[in-house]
Amino acid sequence: MNLLILLIAVWDYSYRFTTDFVYDNNIFSYSDQYIDDFVNSVGAYRFPFETYDDLVVGTNLQVYLRNKFFDQRTTTFDLNVKPSHYLLNNQKDYLRLSFGIRQSFGKCALKLSFQIIPNYLIRYYKNQQGQSSDYIGCEVKYHSLTGKLSVKPKPCIRLELRYKHGWDDYIYEFDLYDASHHNINLGSEIGINEKLALWFGYGYKSLKNDSASIPTGLESTPDGSYHQHILSSEITLEIKTLMPTRIKLGYTYGFKNFGTELSADSMHFGRQDHTHKLSTRVDLKMFTGMYLRMSFLQQWRNATSEISPGDIDRIKDYDKYKLGAGLSFYH
Repeated sequence: MNLLILLIAVWDYSYRFTTDFVYDNNIFSYSDQYIDDFVNSVGAYRFPFETYDDLVVGTNLQVYLRNKFFDQRTTTFDLNVKPSHYLLNNQKDYLRLSFGIRQSFGKCALKLSFQIIPNYLIRYYKNQQGQSSDYIGCEVKYHSLTGKLSVKPKPCIRLELRYKHGWDDYIYEFDLYDASHHNINLGSEIGINEKLALWFGYGYKSLKNDSASIPTGLESTPDGSYHQHILSSEITLEIKTLMPTRIKLGYTYGFKNFGTELSADSMHFGRQDHTHKLSTRVDLKMFTGMYLRMSFLQQWRNATSEISPGDIDRIKDYDKYKLGAGLSFYH
């Protein structure tokens, strides 16, 4: 702690602290069929939780320390701590931690960062090592290492190239899904004028289940390996009403193609997912150092399958939204 106080005193620093209250109407991303089963207590052992919706209280602390070590170019260290607490379904609580270092080289900059989510509950699945009515939480630890190159060829244009390598470490009962993945993202931000900016991005992700943890010779062994393409866009508009206002409108489309060659794996063989996400956020500058934030997100997935078209959409399709408000303080 004394070292941190010394660094803040000697180095240039800034921070942002945000707290949000977000209503999530489908915290487990369940299909309509599963929600109906939960409401009507059909196979209630599959749903060992209180509600399928919840109020999520999230906080996010970002701290930046800057100094100039190389040819008067800024070096930035950052720390990001983001816990999320579910009001009723406490088992869904999780923490996201990230650390990064960014080096400026004039018109370009290079950043390296590491992120970890120590424990995240996805949803409840059947325990393959237990009874047919034994459903337990599918929990996973996420780690990732990211490198990002940013270039500003012109003051109004920023180009970005990002590579991320991640590892997904599931609990023992679900370690068949342990995986590593590679992500490549290209993006460009174009400032039309001082009040309007556009963002366009493309991402590619390749995920492979760890072959060492998948037994051979078992045709029914699930293989969730896939390739995914992601297109994203966002509009940022600055306006002045009663107070300075920033409006963000975004749309993201993802196409996921599962690659297993085992036809007995009915949940993945010949399956393709189409995911859509619409988002909007409004930031109202109450006064210097504080914003009021309001946000809305609509997300849905349509799944198709070559061998079980009637079952896959009933199980995997979902529609959800999040509605939130909060405060953001910065310095």
